[in-house]
Amino acid sequence: MEPKQKKSVLLGNGVNIQFGGKAYSNRFILSRIIFNAQCDKYDSLFEGTLSGSEIEQIFRGLLPTVNAVLDGKYDKVNADDVVKRAVMEFKAQNAERSKFEHYYEIPLEDWFLLLRLFFMDNPDLSDMWKASKQGFEWMILDAIYNAGKIQEIYQKMKKPVKHFFKSFDSIFTLNYDNNIEKLTNKTIYHLHGDYSVLADSENPETVQGFLNKQNGKIVMNPDYLQCYCNALLNFSGQNKYKEAQDKVKGIEALQRLKQLHDSDVEKFEIMRAGVESEKAQIIDTYIKHPELKIATDYHFGELEKLSGELHIIGLSPQNDSHIFACIEKSSLDKVVFYSYGEPPKKLPLTKPYEFADIKQLWKSLDANQPQYNCGRKYPDSDEAKKFFELFNALSLDPITKEEIEKEANSIPEYMALPLCKEAMNLIKVQTTPKSEEELMKQFRMVSRIALREGIYPSAFYLILIDNFSKLS
Repeated sequence: MEPKQKKSVLLGNGVNIQFGGKAYSNRFILSRIIFNAQCDKYDSLFEGTLSGSEIEQIFRGLLPTVNAVLDGKYDKVNADDVVKRAVMEFKAQNAERSKFEHYYEIPLEDWFLLLRLFFMDNPDLSDMWKASKQGFEWMILDAIYNAGKIQEIYQKMKKPVKHFFKSFDSIFTLNYDNNIEKLTNKTIYHLHGDYSVLADSENPETVQGFLNKQNGKIVMNPDYLQCYCNALLNFSGQNKYKEAQDKVKGIEALQRLKQLHDSDVEKFEIMRAGVESEKAQIIDTYIKHPELKIATDYHFGELEKLSGELHIIGLSPQNDSHIFACIEKSSLDKVVFYSYGEPPKKLPLTKPYEFADIKQLWKSLDANQPQYNCGRKYPDSDEAKKFFELFNALSLDPITKEEIEKEANSIPEYMALPLCKEAMNLIKVQTTPKSEEELMKQFRMVSRIALREGIYPSAFYLILIDNFSKLS
């Protein structure tokens, strides 16, 4: 009897959008960053070095840079091969786009490329690159985390979805959240990191974190643990893979040294004498505390060792070329790539692959989220149009009157009323604004409720007006 063929699955952000809604789309994640900043959420994170309006200016101010990339102005950029390749890949991925109109259209990790290009254009500021990249990482991780709501998505996954995911021998994910482990009680391989695990430098269960704690070098803000997780964020998949592989090499090297210490102390001491003091400290710490984790293992090795069949769900083939490079190294017999709508012409794979319809999969698993149309009619008078203009002015990112009405009609009363109540209670506890700036900040706080739930703020203001009399 032939052994059963292994089946594995690799999940991307499309899974979170399917069950968590557009709150986890690129647009809403980036909008949350801007509104969080405008409400001073990041003041303590940046210890007062960067204001909310400055953060907004940075994001909106990089829009000309992204369009300059599209226009070919960085084609011959004086940079390393990784940056040059990233520029050409970005152009290829956006070949059908003539221009980015809004900051929220720019994919999350491409912001790191824009930031890198900005510092290359301003070499006098180059010493700020590392801190600026870290700041972007913090804000992106916090906005994806969405006040912890992302960790509740599994509650919307019904039994057929649970049984489907549990049927796989191995589950890999590019997402940072822990919904699939909560759903399946299985080990999940987080290829790009995990909100539930701190970065090595901050994690006292790792050698480096243990040392940092002893030396008072832990820097994390306890109110923002999600920002200090072990996530890999980079414009280059190649750089992510290299960072992960460097960790693996470090783990293997330290394990060999421990074995040498245990088998031949004299030889170990000779070797250790030639090591710089910082590395020697790490070696000594691991020898004394072998129970500590050496570093994060991002499990690319497990992906490269796969055999049998791999299903890919919720991933864009345009991004994460390093993932497909790992798949190429594997012994997989077949890859099934689930696509939304028209499948891509081809995948960057030489292994046998086929396309499947993701909409059909979700339908078969009873995974489609309910859609509503409440059928409310709104006036089309000049006075009404002024209200819609006001809603857009308050929302920072305007949408059309038709979009506002459609969005408002998609929110049933049982969902709308608690959110309206939350907004009105929030306004009640605020002090009377003493300036236009304070008033606008209060509106931004209301907008954040909408963005948290995946509702356009301008539509939420219409819903608030609609329900005002019921809650007054």
